[in-house]
This record gives sequence, structure tokens and C-alpha cells, in this order.
Amino acid sequence: GTDEVTCNVCSRLLPPVLLNMMLGKRMEEDTEQDALFGEKSSRRTTVAEALDQLDVGRFHVQHLLRMILAWVIFAATQESTPYVFQGLRATFHVDEDSIATFAASFPLGCAAGALAASPLLDHLGRRGTLLAILPLAAAVSLAAGMAQNILVLNILRTLQALAFSIALTGMSAWYIEFLPTSTRGMLMAAYGIGWPIGRAVVILVAYLVKEQWTHFMDVSMVGFMVLFVSLFLADESPRFLAASGRSGDAAQVLKRMYESTQRGSWENRAVSPEMHSPVEGRSRARELLLNRENRNLLIFASLLFMMLSSTTVLLDTWGPHLYHQLLTPDAAVVPHRILMLFNMGDLAGIVLSIFLIDHIGRCGSFVIGFFVQGSLLAALTCLGRSTPAYMLAVACGTLSSACRCFAWESAQMWTLEVFPTQIRATAFSVAMAVMRFASILSLKLSAQYVEVLSAANALRTLAALLILSGFFSTCLLPKETANVPMTEASTDEGKAF
Repeated sequence: GTDEVTCNVCSRLLPPVLLNMMLGKRMEEDTEQDALFGEKSSRRTTVAEALDQLDVGRFHVQHLLRMILAWVIFAATQESTPYVFQGLRATFHVDEDSIATFAASFPLGCAAGALAASPLLDHLGRRGTLLAILPLAAAVSLAAGMAQNILVLNILRTLQALAFSIALTGMSAWYIEFLPTSTRGMLMAAYGIGWPIGRAVVILVAYLVKEQWTHFMDVSMVGFMVLFVSLFLADESPRFLAASGRSGDAAQVLKRMYESTQRGSWENRAVSPEMHSPVEGRSRARELLLNRENRNLLIFASLLFMMLSSTTVLLDTWGPHLYHQLLTPDAAVVPHRILMLFNMGDLAGIVLSIFLIDHIGRCGSFVIGFFVQGSLLAALTCLGRSTPAYMLAVACGTLSSACRCFAWESAQMWTLEVFPTQIRATAFSVAMAVMRFASILSLKLSAQYVEVLSAANALRTLAALLILSGFFSTCLLPKETANVPMTEASTDEGKAF
């Protein structure tokens, strides 16, 4: 009787052709879901609705801890670049051009990895790709630590970066696709604390091992294996499963999430299945990517990451050397204590962003991340070397570091939030690839001037680029995505899978 009433209602509300299509394509899915729940599901829901209705609880804490772990490992891998230079000079007796080539090998591998990530993530899934690539990353890191010459090391560093980039893109897409709209910004900002923790590990290792650069590769190798074990115990993204037509698997993941959180009931619920076949889904994804609106959004996202490649990436690479020349020119080594203080400023900024980022929006975050950071960096270069001025310069550097996360995190958040699920990984991969290629160019160009310009002038140039990037990102931002539900298989909000 209930089924008959439902059919009568549907026949009045839906066109006959659409109704027949839905009934035909969902029959097999209904059978699968009936077997899962033991009875006919009485209420269907989209993955987005199910995630939004689930209160933040135990599952989200575990999910966040996995992402923090990943960010610690990624930071330890990427941030080690400038701290390896001294060891490479001592071990291989290389010149500055070779050092610049080694520095560029990482973004080169990252660019290739970003391009490779999209097809892998769309075919193997988010988690499947990560489980395949992380052991490779660990093996390459181990081999890099045993390299006997700079050429072999550059090749292995490039391969390490390729695996690193695929893993980073996969983790970013995988993580956000579990989050509810109401707390998405806060949970996205929260995992950023892993980056300064990873950087602190690098600084500590640099302090302990001095010129023994191979230990940095060992740290990465161990980290990738630990992350592999962590993800082996995790689930695939329910958004990806539903968008791939695997609604039954998505329902199982959501059911485990509800059982883990123990703050909601999944009883008599099922996921609305994808309305397209896999072939139609891929065709639809291409249409979405070539859609004029999404194409313009992708161009803006690519330009946004290009700005990061000419500002924060350069600051991360040459920053320790420039701070050394500016703040402690008479010291024989990089001022690890000052760098650790700047790192603590970055950590403090991330903690602050957790509470602010959804209130000020992505545009407000760009103001802090570009305008404020650039202004503080410029102020640092204008101070003298007297004791009061020195202390003020260190304070400006610490505050500038605290602003860094706002630009970087918001660029990633905006790119992941603004595109629908079917093209989210592709769009993010393209933007990251653009950033990596731009990083190669900016690193090679900057290497020619970093020794010629004074530290103050080099930092002023970076400050000017940050301020110009602030004008671009805030004045031309296409749309605000904070507190807005992420779209799924189409650009229409709320459309069922």
C-alpha cells in the first residue's frame, strides 16, 4: 500500500520519461541497499545531506588526526629542502647552480604528480590511490638517502616529489569530502597545525645532524609508511563512491560513520544513487570542466596558486638564508632558534584561523594572508640592528609567519569547495600543477638574484609581491565559498546523486 501511494505521488510530480528512467536505473541499487539494511529503505538522502546531519563526534576527530599526521609528513618532506643545502655542499662539493637545480627538482616532480593525480584519483578512488602511492614514496625516499652523486639524488628527489604530490592531492580531496558544511572551514583550518609541527621536526633534525642530509630522507620514508598504515584502516570518500554510481558502498561508509559518532541514527536510510552510468559520468565531468563558469573558476584558481608560487614558496625556500643574512649576519649557521620562533608564529596563526576562517570568509583570509603578511615582512626589513629594533624585527617576522597560513589554506579551501565532486580532484590537480611549474620558474629566476640582492631588498621584493597578490585575490575573487554547501554531480546545489 505504501509503495502504491509513493508511485502515485511520483507519477504526478515527475515526467513519465524521467520516472521510468529513475525506476529502471535504481532497481538494482534498491536490491543492494535492501540486502544491506534488511528491509526496504523508507527514506533516501544525498551524501551531502547525510554528512550535514551527522553531528561532529568521534569519527571527525579520528579523521582530523589522520589529516594532521599527513600534513606533518608532507611538511617534513617539503620543508627539508633549504636545510639539505649545507650537507649537499659538503658531501658533493656542488656550486650554487647545482643547489638551485636540486631545489627545482622538487616542484618539477610535484608538477608531474599533480597532472598524474587526476586520472588516478578518478579511477582508483581517493583512498585507493593513496594506498598505491605511499609505499612507492617510502621506497624512493629510502633510495634517495643512499644516493652517491647529485644527479642520482636529483632524479630520486623528483620521483619522491611526484609521489608526494599525488598523495597531497589525494589527501586534500579525500579529507574534505567527509566534512559537514557547518564546520567545514574550521575542520579544514585545523589540520594545518600539522605543517608547523612537521617544519619543527625538520628544524630539530637540522640542529641535531648538521650536515648529515640523509636523515631527512629517512624521516620522510618512515612518515610515508606510517601514513599508509593509517589510511589502510580508513574508508573511501562517500561523495566519490556516490558520484561513481556506487551508492551501496557510500551507504555502508555513512552507516559506519553514524555508528562511530553515536550521535545520530542511520536506521531505514539509503543514499540516492547516481543518475548517470560511469561512461555518462565521465562525459558529464568533461562537460562540467569545459563549462564556461567552471573554466573561469579554474583559471582564477590557477592564477591564485601561481601567486603562492612566487611568494610563500620562495619564502619557504630562501627564507632561512635571507633571515640568516638579515638578522644574524655574523653567525656561522642558520639561526635555528629564530626560525623555530617564526615556526611557532605559524602554528599560532593556524590555531587562530580555526576560529576565524569561517567568520571572515575566504576573502578576509586573503587580506590577512597577503596584505598583512606583506606589510609585516616589509616592516621587518626597515628596522635597524640595535637591540630594541632587533627584537621588534623578530616580532614582525613572527607575526608575518602567523599570517602565512591564511593565504595558503584559503586558496586550497576555495579551490576544493568551489568545484563539484566529479571535477574537484581534476581542478585541484590542474591548479597544483600550475603552481609547481610556476615554482620551478620562480626558483630558477630567484636563484640568480638571491646572492646578488641584499637580504633586505630580496625580502622587500617578496613583500611587494604579497601585497600585489592581495589586490588580485580580493578584488577579483569570483565567489565566496565559506559556509556554502559543496556541489555534487552538477552545479545545482542539493541535487541528489
